[in-house]
Amino acid sequence: MCGVFGFAGNLTQRQWGLAHSLLVELAVASEERGRDAAGFAALTSRGELICHRQPGPARELFSGPEFAALRRRKVTMVVGHARLATSGAPARNGNNHPHLAGEWALVHNGIIRDHQRLAAIIGVRLQSECDSEILVHLLARHGEKQGPEVCFALGGKQSVLAIGSKSKVMLAWTNGEMPLVVFRASGLPAVFWASTGEIAARAAQELGLGIKFAHAEPGVVYRLEVRDKVMVTKKTARESAGKRRFSEE
Repeated sequence: MCGVFGFAGNLTQRQWGLAHSLLVELAVASEERGRDAAGFAALTSRGELICHRQPGPARELFSGPEFAALRRRKVTMVVGHARLATSGAPARNGNNHPHLAGEWALVHNGIIRDHQRLAAIIGVRLQSECDSEILVHLLARHGEKQGPEVCFALGGKQSVLAIGSKSKVMLAWTNGEMPLVVFRASGLPAVFWASTGEIAARAAQELGLGIKFAHAEPGVVYRLEVRDKVMVTKKTARESAGKRRFSEE
């Protein structure tokens, strides 16, 4: 399956330089989960959402000029993706992650089965052949409070990271079918995400950083807001309520 990774923090320029390098290493380490395509979305302190995606392994994108340019910006959040294509050819760039709708940019590891039929039922017009796109449309339609619950109701396999450019928040969740870990790295007052602890440890080791990680709790939505420091809140998704709402669409 795919690899997802990310970051949220209010860092000094020196700290951001180190975090930027760690994100590059996370991208390279995440290639073990997919080399078909890669992408990222980054939110600046001014609320500008910068996105790029392309076919090919993640190291090509994350060592390229688009991601390198972020090192000179004041960036508070990043989500990244290393893709193993399951629906939608990576040569068609619209099938690659992140997927965009409204204020949201979303990366997903997993499979949403029968997504085209589900999209037709709820009146979502997909722009790609990728099943993950339906998640970002549901998040844009229902917002950060109810959107994740409706996404949970789709079932399938889900580990998700998403950035809201207007609300300036990051959301993260897994339904337990796909791995997701949250971690902190020595010397960096920020929160990082990776698909597995092994990926996080390998990336940090390349830079000589120690880490402490924990597995994300299945069925819990993590909300991250960057102020002077990262504020993390957790909410248990009411999956049954989401299923009722989804069935009523």
